[in-house]
Amino acid sequence: MIGHLRHRRPARRAIIGALLLTLLIGAGFLFLDRPRSTARPLATTWVPVQPALLENQLGLIGRIEADTRITLAAPFDGRIEQIAVSENQRVDKGQLLATLDTTQLDIRIREARAELLKASRTLGDMHNWLQSNEVIRARRAVSTVEDNLQDIQTKLAETRRLYERGIVARMEVDALEQQLKSQRRELATSRDELRTTQRQGQGDNLRIAEMEEANARTHYDTLLALRSQRERRAPFDGIVLHPSANAGKGGQLPIQAGQFVSQGTPLFELASTTRLHAYARVEESDLDQLSVDMPVQITGNGFKGMTLQGHIQSLGVQALDSDSYGGGSTYEVTVAIDPLPPEQHEHLRLGMSARLAITTYHQENGLAVPAEALHKDDQGRDSIIYRPALDTSPRQVPVTVGRAVPQGVEVFGLKPGYVELPP
Repeated sequence: MIGHLRHRRPARRAIIGALLLTLLIGAGFLFLDRPRSTARPLATTWVPVQPALLENQLGLIGRIEADTRITLAAPFDGRIEQIAVSENQRVDKGQLLATLDTTQLDIRIREARAELLKASRTLGDMHNWLQSNEVIRARRAVSTVEDNLQDIQTKLAETRRLYERGIVARMEVDALEQQLKSQRRELATSRDELRTTQRQGQGDNLRIAEMEEANARTHYDTLLALRSQRERRAPFDGIVLHPSANAGKGGQLPIQAGQFVSQGTPLFELASTTRLHAYARVEESDLDQLSVDMPVQITGNGFKGMTLQGHIQSLGVQALDSDSYGGGSTYEVTVAIDPLPPEQHEHLRLGMSARLAITTYHQENGLAVPAEALHKDDQGRDSIIYRPALDTSPRQVPVTVGRAVPQGVEVFGLKPGYVELPP
């Protein structure tokens, strides 16, 4: 019995091995009979191209400032009589800001008036110089000498007749002849003095008198103009601020009633509230992208969600001061903000930070394609694989490449449709 069991175990093992071999051979035939897969080409992608707004923007950080900002100074030396406004107060055009005392100025005006009267009188005398006392005296002197000369000539003639009749001595004739010569010399001198006196009212003397009168009148008129500014009024609607020299000190204005100020002392700084500007800096590498009148959108954290519109008013021609040397320069960009309605204007404050989005390129109905859709031939010409619709045959279309835009690359010479992207 034991021997019979031992004989059956090898037979069972042989049967199991034969079954395994049969399974392996069958699997191999199944694998060989399966159809081989063929490599399929990768599918190409067709991207639609339609007219769209193409726009490039350059972002800058700036600040809001007044369009006009002026310093009102003391027009003359004097005492502050009245301060009618306070710092950060909004004022209207023509509103009284301060009044200055004119006591000292009035003294100067009276002195200038006296000088003007003297100069005017002198000029009047020069214009009527031929009727002046000096000319009259000179004429009278000539007339007197002429009369004396005539008397001597008459006496000499009478004495000569008497001498010829032997009534008078020769000595009397000689004496009268000597007096005649002397009187003729005196007449010539008197006439020279008359001409000299008459010329005093002409030429340089007259011009000097005219200039002195003009100077005196100008001085007087200037003082009167200064006096007319004793009441300092706002030249436009604005906000009263510290003068720049005292900016940041806070508190009261740098002047007080009763204080004496010299001519030119800053009294107020007035910032216009009619128009606002935004100022920013641009790197020299970006400067060539900007030009005057480019549209700008202005936003800011303190703008209450408003987006302001404006345009570039000017670009700086001189680089701004920089602490670093060897780096790129920066230039100031001035943006004029469009007029704002009152409800928007009241939310803005001078010096607020602002974000400027400058539109450097704008095309309403442009076509842009992905950069990888462009093909370049051996001669450097650009083209695109294009089809008007998905059910039409593709063709190669030459195009002209424009600017890089957020949607891709602007192209010209292409119509709306579909372009092929390489796999």
